[in-house]
Amino acid sequence: MIDTLFLIRHGQTDWNITGRIQGNPALNKVGIWQAKQSAKALTERYRPDSRSLVVCSGMTRACQTAHIFADPLGLKVEEDPRLIERKFGQWEGELVSELSQKYPEDLEGWLKGEGTELKYGVEPHEEVAKRTGEAVMEWTETKGDFDKLFIFSHGTCINDCIRFIFSEGSNLSFSKGAALLDMNNAFWARFERRRGRWAMASFNEGPSIAYKCDWNAGGENGQKE
Repeated sequence: MIDTLFLIRHGQTDWNITGRIQGNPALNKVGIWQAKQSAKALTERYRPDSRSLVVCSGMTRACQTAHIFADPLGLKVEEDPRLIERKFGQWEGELVSELSQKYPEDLEGWLKGEGTELKYGVEPHEEVAKRTGEAVMEWTETKGDFDKLFIFSHGTCINDCIRFIFSEGSNLSFSKGAALLDMNNAFWARFERRRGRWAMASFNEGPSIAYKCDWNAGGENGQKE
C-alpha cells in the first residue's frame, strides 16, 4: 500500500522568470539544475526503489523534472493529463505586466483570490482541485507492491490538490479561509498515510543547497553545487 505521497513542482522555466502565464515551456538551464538537486535530495532522504511509483502531468516541464528524478533509478514515468496546470483561457501566454495594463482591476482581483479572472475563460480553482485531487487519490490506491508515490505537477495544481485532500473533495472554497503560499520551483509537499488518513508532513520542502544559495539563479553568487 502507498503510505507516502510526494507532490513535486517542476523546475524553473523562462516563463517563470518573465512572468508569462502557463503555456508549455521547457525547463531552462536553471530549472534543469534545480531538478537535479531535488532529485538527489529526494533520493538520499527517502530512498525510492522498485516499490516507488512516479507520475507526471504530461506537460514538458513536469515530464523533464520527473525523468531527471526517475531515469537514474530505472523507474518508469506514468503520465496523467488530469495533472496539467490550470488552464488560463484568454490569458494563456500573456505577461502579467501586460495584463496589468490591459485589465488592471481584474488582475488585482485574481491576485486577491476574488475570481475576476474567470470571465476570461480561466479554469475555476474548484475544477482544478477536483480533477487533480481525484487523480492523485486514484494513484494512491494503485494495486501492487508500491509504498511511495512521486507526482510531478505544477504550482497551482499542487495547491488546489492539497485543498481537495484536506476537504476530502467536499465543500471546496477558494474565496475564504486560509491559503497556501506559492511553492518554489522543484520543491515538494510530503504526505503520510496515518490511520487511514493523509497527513501533511511537510510543505514547500527543498534540497539543503536551496537554503544556502540563490536557488532561482542556479547556485550562482559564489555558491558551488
